[in-house]
Parts: sequence; structure tokens; C-alpha cells
Amino acid sequence: MKDFVDHQVASGKLIREDEKRTAEEKLEALLLKGINSGDPIEITPEYWEVKRQQLIKRHQQRKSVR
Repeated sequence: MKDFVDHQVASGKLIREDEKRTAEEKLEALLLKGINSGDPIEITPEYWEVKRQQLIKRHQQRKSVR
């Protein structure tokens, strides 16, 4: 067993698997947070257009401050 673990560590497989598992756990936590964050809203093309305009405006405001 020790040889197997040593080989896995040396090849970086355990580290990559641990990083992947950690990322998956973080994603799952964020998804659950979103699901439990309140009442659902309908996402329409109009919603995305408003969101897009808000982001453009915020970006322009930040650019002008610099």
C-alpha cells in the first residue's frame, strides 16, 4: 500500500485528484447556496439584456474612475 501511495504522490495523481475533489465540493456548495438563496426568478432574453446593460454600465463607471 505504501508503495502505491508513494507512486501516486510522485506522479502527482493524488494531488490532482484532491484538487478536483475540492473544486467539485466548492462548486456543489455554491450551487446549493444559489438554490437556497430565495425565490426563483424567470430568466428570459429580456432579463439577460437588462443584466448585460447593467454590467456594461458598471464596467464603464469603473473605467472612468481609474
